[in-house]
Amino acid sequence: MKITVFSKGVWPVLLTPFKSDCSIDFSGFASLLEYYIAHRVSGLFAVCLSSEMFQLSSKERLELAKFTVKQANSRVPVVACAGFGDTLQERIDSVKAMAETGVDAVVLPLGLIVSPDDSEAVLEKTFDAILNATGDTVLGLYECPVPYHRLLSADCLGRLAKNSGNRLSFLKDTCCNRAMLSAKLEAIRGTELKLYNANLPTYLYSLQHGAAGYSGTSANFYPEILAELTETFQTQPERAQKIQDFLTLVQRHVDYKYPNSAKKFLSMRGVAIEAYTRMGWNTLNADDLETLSVFDSALQDFVVRI
Repeated sequence: MKITVFSKGVWPVLLTPFKSDCSIDFSGFASLLEYYIAHRVSGLFAVCLSSEMFQLSSKERLELAKFTVKQANSRVPVVACAGFGDTLQERIDSVKAMAETGVDAVVLPLGLIVSPDDSEAVLEKTFDAILNATGDTVLGLYECPVPYHRLLSADCLGRLAKNSGNRLSFLKDTCCNRAMLSAKLEAIRGTELKLYNANLPTYLYSLQHGAAGYSGTSANFYPEILAELTETFQTQPERAQKIQDFLTLVQRHVDYKYPNSAKKFLSMRGVAIEAYTRMGWNTLNADDLETLSVFDSALQDFVVRI
């Protein structure tokens, strides 16, 4: 079995561009993927919450993942979510189908594979069942906020990593808590599992304690700044802290009317996509567009100054 080891860096959570009729805009998606790769990302996280995965059909989820793999063309690794279905067998079949698209790892959103009342023992048993039924497929885990926000304890995470036979390689962590991050990073030390923090305010802290990188919404606005922070935090700690402080300050602009705002922001930067979504809210008004323009200017100015 080939062991997949992901490197440090920025993994944007991929947006799904839509046309005005809400069909997927694959031409725009190609433009978006090229933008990510040109801006120093280390990997691509397709078919996730930012991709509007719950608004996509099972066929569309597979099409997006397959297209991402083809467009990336081995320049960066690709992971994508699966595990959809009402029964364990349906979830296993979902994982197998996603693996066939050629992604480097299939990521399991925790809220899809166990219910809110299930214990961690049930979670571990379910993960083992999926692991054992999916051959050599490399897996990941995602503390996705939807359909409910399930977090892993450090002890549970450590057991999953150590008992997976090196097949658990990717974790998108959303605990947003320094103490929990430290405990998780300690629990997976010495394993192949890499933790990617989705929380911007704790990002530098997590890097300092062993996180592999960032995978969150901010990477849809300034992946190159996050890459710079990731690559230089050890050699230029004071500069890294200034970058972290600035990004924390502007985070509210990332969160506001997301993902529409991210799609419009990227179109302002030359990516050939529109701000359409299937979610049916967060329409941008004239004030929002002006704010995004000022935000873009502020980011470009910051890049020059750092």
